[in-house]
Amino acid sequence: MDSKKVVIVGAGPAGIATALQLKRSSIDAVLVEQNEIGGLLRNANFVENYPGFPEGIKGLELVELFKKHLKIRDVDIHFERVLELELKNERFFTKTNLRKITSKIAVIASGTKPKKPSVPFISKDVEDRIFYEVYPILKVKNQEIAIIGAGDAAFDYALSLSQNNSVFILNRSSRIKSIPALFEKCKKSNNILYREHINIKEIRREGSKLLLTCSPHQIKVDYAIFAVGREPYLDFLGDGVIKQFEHLIKTDALFIIGDAKNEIYRQAAICIGDGIKTAMKIHKKLRK
Repeated sequence: MDSKKVVIVGAGPAGIATALQLKRSSIDAVLVEQNEIGGLLRNANFVENYPGFPEGIKGLELVELFKKHLKIRDVDIHFERVLELELKNERFFTKTNLRKITSKIAVIASGTKPKKPSVPFISKDVEDRIFYEVYPILKVKNQEIAIIGAGDAAFDYALSLSQNNSVFILNRSSRIKSIPALFEKCKKSNNILYREHINIKEIRREGSKLLLTCSPHQIKVDYAIFAVGREPYLDFLGDGVIKQFEHLIKTDALFIIGDAKNEIYRQAAICIGDGIKTAMKIHKKLRK
């Protein structure tokens, strides 16, 4: 069993910032990530509000800079899936698919998971064509893609995919939840069609296509992406952690940071600040 001062779950911006600041403070920590470095930043078409990049920067380019920073600082990263975070005798036990890690402090920067779509019927044979993030299909070309949603993510995904594909943004109401700038950019694209009052009743396969039965239309596409909201990904918290959750938070033994905590305020800069502050609080606690 590995032993560390701190375990950080999730290598998105919040987890990365925590790990880098702890490294700077010479605190023994490990960063555990089940997928790839970058979190939801990998989905971002263009980041315009991150200080230091006055012309903006693509999400994937910013992720590459984060990777370089981690490598230069020699941060300890394990690419493993956390199955459970449990508490025993005032120590955390992080169980992954490969090992167990014990630590005095745990930082949860695990981000969010997509909310399930409220579509009455989705055929099982279409699961390979339905996604909840844009990253897995960024490289597809000459396809027709439906994006269900009307928030920042939906319009940002559309801008990314419209460079090489035809995109339909399907809004079940007339309310647009994205910032105006994203909506205006989509309106200017010849490859993006925005439609309102589209209520999907059923999704099934028809030949090589997906058939979306809506009210009052039918739409055929190659892929569908649901961008209908997200919620904190905390499924791995064990009973011991849940029972003492408030106490662990109050005593700075457990930290929930970044998108896992910040509700709708999902911005890379906010996550970075969370991570730096958390690492500084950990440093203060361990010095006592």
